[in-house]
Amino acid sequence: MKRSMLTGAAALFLSSALVTACGSNQTAQPQPQGAATDAAAGAAQKPVTLTMWAGTGFKEIEGYDSKNYGDWEKAKAKEFQKLYPNVTVNVEVVPFTDIEQKVNVAVAGNNPPDILYDNIPIRISKHARNNVLEEIEDVVKEDKADWKESFLAMGTINNKMYALPLGSVPQVVFLNKTIFDKKGVTVPKNRTWTWNEMKDALKKVADKNTYGIAYFAKNEQADQLMVNNILAAGAQWANKDFSQYTVNSPEGVEALTFMLGLADEGLVAPGTATMDVNANFELFKQGKLAVMNHTSPVYADIESGKKNGAVDPSVEAYGILPVVKEGVTPRLTVTGENGYAIFKQNDPDKKKMAVEFVKFLTKPENIKAINKATYGIAARKSGTYEVQNKDFAELFTQLNKLEIVDLGKNQAYFATLRQKFYPEMQAAFLKAKTPKQALDDFVKNANQLAAKK
Repeated sequence: MKRSMLTGAAALFLSSALVTACGSNQTAQPQPQGAATDAAAGAAQKPVTLTMWAGTGFKEIEGYDSKNYGDWEKAKAKEFQKLYPNVTVNVEVVPFTDIEQKVNVAVAGNNPPDILYDNIPIRISKHARNNVLEEIEDVVKEDKADWKESFLAMGTINNKMYALPLGSVPQVVFLNKTIFDKKGVTVPKNRTWTWNEMKDALKKVADKNTYGIAYFAKNEQADQLMVNNILAAGAQWANKDFSQYTVNSPEGVEALTFMLGLADEGLVAPGTATMDVNANFELFKQGKLAVMNHTSPVYADIESGKKNGAVDPSVEAYGILPVVKEGVTPRLTVTGENGYAIFKQNDPDKKKMAVEFVKFLTKPENIKAINKATYGIAARKSGTYEVQNKDFAELFTQLNKLEIVDLGKNQAYFATLRQKFYPEMQAAFLKAKTPKQALDDFVKNANQLAAKK
């Protein structure tokens, strides 16, 4: 099923997410918690220790010394502990590349964290279906009207809320404008490219020191970006009820064939089968990659990276829409719906404090600051923020009009499905299978999973 970013269950509105302007910096300060918090404090006088595992979702939060992932969460934990001296919050940062396995092992050993920050539809929803999460309606009940219904729906399974998104981040195709300028190649002013236009440009900018584009198939991380490329000729991922997967259509085969053709012409960075999304970004940060598939937080990462030396100062990011075959309308497959969940608690006081901490983390000023740092779409109506990056503001107006392809993230078997996709991409790029064989084998596995649901 497909839906527009402007309508449907995942409706995301530019006007309610951000305002294009030059903003002022404000330092976040702890705020009074109100009657509900006071009641919670009175109910939890005994020592309480909470463990939070935080995926690497954001850093460089305005008003906080947060150069590294997890710095903001640790700072907020200290603020919370001042309000509740009997509570200790231990924050552990877990890279998104490792978090699924770590959490699965912990759940299997009956020792999960109390609070988890991770992707909701892709990973957290699985734990909700396995009945190991607490319902968290209490987190939003006092100010539910300020939360966008589409976001609350992301964390709701079987009419019960198990997770709370902070926002979402759209995918972006980034061009290093500096590389194009040096080669005298004009970037697309309308922020759209067709396959042929991209191919012609890559031939002009790629040389012994610069790769044209990179694809990555090492693991399932950011596989939705690879899927988007497979859909670029108009293929459909699956039918509406996900009973049949159809990405092995002639259009899907054509798209994968096009990608492999770019590799054969030397326009793709080598090692697709062993490259992950982080290595893809490293090439771009070093000024060695002309075109990169990624997501909107890259804007902030590049800005901060230039300050600390992690990004070549010559890199200038220019965002465009997903690249498609001539005559095909671009679509989006990534929206990055990360948020919080609480694992089942036997201690009622511990459960109450976990709810209060998540409520504390998701206050309006925090939602606003997080989305401003990631160039995201805030889950709260009060999360409107001012955008200083002109490139992103111009691009987002167009991104906001695109359809989002429903990949079936909320299907119970989706995590397993992802493990079936990237090995087929590896096989195709290693020439172990033809594009048709790779997609046929993926669809066979996908349909077997769908039949068992």
